[in-house]
Amino acid sequence: MTSADPPIPVRVEVLSFASLFNESADPLAVDTYQRGFVWNEDKVRQLADDLSAYQQKADLKPPYYMGTVLIHHHADKKKRFLIDGQQRITALCLLHWQLNNSLPTKCALSYSPKSARRIRTAVEVLRKHRCTPDAGIFDQIVFTVISVDRVDLAFTFFDTQNNRGLPLHATDLLKAYHLRAVGADADADADAASVERKEALQTLCAQRWEGIQRGAPVMSHDQEFAQSLFVKFLWRARYWTGQRVTLGGHNALMEEFQKHTWENKGDPATMPLYRSRHNQLGTALTLGRDGHGEIHTNRISLSPRAEDLPFAIRQPIHKGIGFFLYADKYAALLRRLVVDPTDSVEVLHFREVYEKLLMANSLFLREIFLLAAVMFADQFEDEKLWEFSLWLDHALGAIRLEKEQVRYEAAQNFFKQDTLNLLDVIASGYRPEQVVAHLKANHTHAKTYSDETIEAGKGVQGVYKQAVLTYYGRGDATSLNGKHAWIDTKLEGVLA
Repeated sequence: MTSADPPIPVRVEVLSFASLFNESADPLAVDTYQRGFVWNEDKVRQLADDLSAYQQKADLKPPYYMGTVLIHHHADKKKRFLIDGQQRITALCLLHWQLNNSLPTKCALSYSPKSARRIRTAVEVLRKHRCTPDAGIFDQIVFTVISVDRVDLAFTFFDTQNNRGLPLHATDLLKAYHLRAVGADADADADAASVERKEALQTLCAQRWEGIQRGAPVMSHDQEFAQSLFVKFLWRARYWTGQRVTLGGHNALMEEFQKHTWENKGDPATMPLYRSRHNQLGTALTLGRDGHGEIHTNRISLSPRAEDLPFAIRQPIHKGIGFFLYADKYAALLRRLVVDPTDSVEVLHFREVYEKLLMANSLFLREIFLLAAVMFADQFEDEKLWEFSLWLDHALGAIRLEKEQVRYEAAQNFFKQDTLNLLDVIASGYRPEQVVAHLKANHTHAKTYSDETIEAGKGVQGVYKQAVLTYYGRGDATSLNGKHAWIDTKLEGVLA
């Protein structure tokens, strides 16, 4: 290479844990787009056990290899940001603290309060754990370290490396892909202002995403809200049309939310808008660095509240900022329906239906109840939300009464075998009454309710039956015969 050749943008070397922190004058840190520390107690104990067992082997042994670490060296901020490997590095730093009563030199890792609680738990686990290595282990642990000087290269490496079989969830890969797309227009010759704006927008998008990831799951059995949001709600809402109601997995998520997303033309902070109930005038939306949006045409300024974003759930998704705003909106909408404080009478009635009736029903039927509700609220906001939820529960309740074991296929078939796929009816409807009319016309299930002989409170079907009798104030009844009429009576009694 001659002196005129440009510097190589990627450096690969093998470094020990100790050398990783000492090989540069700039400290090792975690940037805003990274998720928090998520290792549980078992993983921390396993690390200590594995390293201790390694040290007990004979001296003639190879170094303890812990995989690849990806680093973005940010010259302006004078920091080296961990892109991939931060869970392992953080756990080893905690072990370093336990063994040496100090963190490694040039360690500038910092985390959110939620991660700090996990870190304190991990420190306590290591303090009490009997099987730990000695301090010499940090010279024996080695990594393959990939260092890059541009953040777009960092995201490219992260995306391609982890898309080849490593056990990351699709949402982690989507985050990296779309963060990279936020700055896709900035090249090596971009001026300082352009680079600063790009990084500010990436930080803003990362913070929105972290807000989604930190949220408690709406479904109590789920582990992470972001994964549940995409797997159980957004993918199904977009893909389940007509008779196409199938299982989705990792590849399906990557296909829909990466491969099938659209390129932005021009300014990466501006994305097209599509005509919907939430948007009658705008042609495009520009995201500002302060989180406010500005709609083009009439320059209507939006609040930073995610649920106000003028998107439709089945609209095309644009790479980068468009992806993050889309995810943020529907995370906020789902949480508004189920958990966030609200003064909306319709939402409060909806929650009562969910908590008193659906929580007594099958897990799979609860999932599709919320799926349809998110689409309904996206299309019609709170209008007729309670009435819709009562008729949808009536339809799903019939499945519970007919089946002691409700399998996943029953939830799929509810959409697939309907006269019209309910999700399509919602997405194409102009008035909420159209959706309610569809449910009333196709899901009265009079025979199912009149013929049931289930003992209230006994078994899974009886638990649901008892919940229905209690909700409708029919505690003295022994049958659900005529239940469809109870819905109108309930609505009239409250709304009169």
